[in-house]
Amino acid sequence: MRPRKLAMWPHSRRLRAWGVLGLLVTVTASLWLVSVVWRDPSQGQAMRMDGASGYSDTPWPSAMPKTGTPGPPFVTSVSPDGRYFLDQNGQPILLRGDAPWSLFTDLSPAQAQLYFSTRQHQGFNTAIVSLLGNPANGGPAEDGSTYDGIAPFVDGDVLRWNEPYWDRVTSYLRMAADHGITVLLYPVDGWTVGQAFTPASIDQCRSYGRRVAERFADLPNLMWMTGGDYVPATDDLAAGSDVDRCWDAMMRGVREAGDGRPFSIQLNFDESISSDNPYWARRIDWDFVYTYHPTYAAVLDAYGRTPTRPTVLGEANYEGENNQSDTPPTTDETLRRQVLWSLTSGAAGEFMGTHDWDFHAGWQTRLSSPAITQIARLRDLFSGLRWWQLVPDTTGRLVTAGRGTRLVEDAPVDVLDDDYVTAACTPDGHQAVVYVPTARTIIIDTGALAAGTSAVWIDPTSGRRIGARVSSTFTTPGRNDGGDGDWLLLLTA
Repeated sequence: MRPRKLAMWPHSRRLRAWGVLGLLVTVTASLWLVSVVWRDPSQGQAMRMDGASGYSDTPWPSAMPKTGTPGPPFVTSVSPDGRYFLDQNGQPILLRGDAPWSLFTDLSPAQAQLYFSTRQHQGFNTAIVSLLGNPANGGPAEDGSTYDGIAPFVDGDVLRWNEPYWDRVTSYLRMAADHGITVLLYPVDGWTVGQAFTPASIDQCRSYGRRVAERFADLPNLMWMTGGDYVPATDDLAAGSDVDRCWDAMMRGVREAGDGRPFSIQLNFDESISSDNPYWARRIDWDFVYTYHPTYAAVLDAYGRTPTRPTVLGEANYEGENNQSDTPPTTDETLRRQVLWSLTSGAAGEFMGTHDWDFHAGWQTRLSSPAITQIARLRDLFSGLRWWQLVPDTTGRLVTAGRGTRLVEDAPVDVLDDDYVTAACTPDGHQAVVYVPTARTIIIDTGALAAGTSAVWIDPTSGRRIGARVSSTFTTPGRNDGGDGDWLLLLTA
């Protein structure tokens, strides 16, 4: 992680989380003393668990995801080659996500219905949501209570569930399923651990995970997540912190309940990849990429790692937010670049996100925007390709010149200050996609393409298409309909 000054912390949910640095919360339980120390996120969250018992570092129990569930496609498993996700019918499914973090605690049933129905109409098929609330993740209360005062637990006991809360959450998850949306569910995250979720032992973490999985066993639309702007408070990342061990136990409980659906963790802000952390690298099923920089760099990094796992752009700049005050504002072009760089760099999906992740007043009027329309159109384009067979062109086999300078890790820049051309091609050369962020001429090796290939420039702001002659030289067709210089070159045989 590159250190950032306080003013650059991402998202207001993070800013509120650290309103009082060094806050010490001590909870004494009958079996176990839990001390929760909230720190500057550059140093990480800490939850010291004295007298902890029940922890095991043995492999998680194996569990098989459910398949063949009728209805819309939902993520159920990882493909045999480890590159993408499969739905319940064994077909490739591309994640097209939003991040309504605090939906469970902030919205009424009618509002949740409006959100899910609108997002389904706009082509979204995945959503990031925290199961428990906290002001730091957009919720209204530190104890996890909803906007109308329904708490998740009785007297804070994580194994004494307040049924009205869980009935509502279950109904919202069913609502998401009805609208074809897979939920990346955080049973506990970096903002609720030690707050709404204060366990009395490692065994309670495990029992909680098992109960969550059993509660939602008949729901077809879940993936498992934890973390969230998370930096472990330990000097030995491979050994893990007490929070790591609690979350590990929670996921052991999920697996013991027979739920084998994919799991990952979201690490620290600014830029991170799930497998950066050696403790979690051997536990995750896919890589959550988190970056505020040109997205192709981190996505290609994750794509090239061993073992092979699906790579997803999980969080980048959100629409309507700019969390790095020394950089240009986030624009529609910023959002397009983040998506198109990722999808031409091997991503198995991406999440867009908006400033209304915590549902500011009037959020209903902002459910639609030009950026959302543009991103939906681009997602439709890729969904119509053999996207799961596209291999990033990292060696210059397809685009041989005119690419610009590829970002190196030591020199982070803003998304709009980078102009690198990314490209991907199927092994048989029948489909190729090139994203050109700024006006220029690029050189293509037509030998990498199948016979009979045709070419078309696609305006990413409007979807307008301009035919092009297939040759070794391609020049962008001027400004797009949004007044910017980015274009997508589609080559198909």
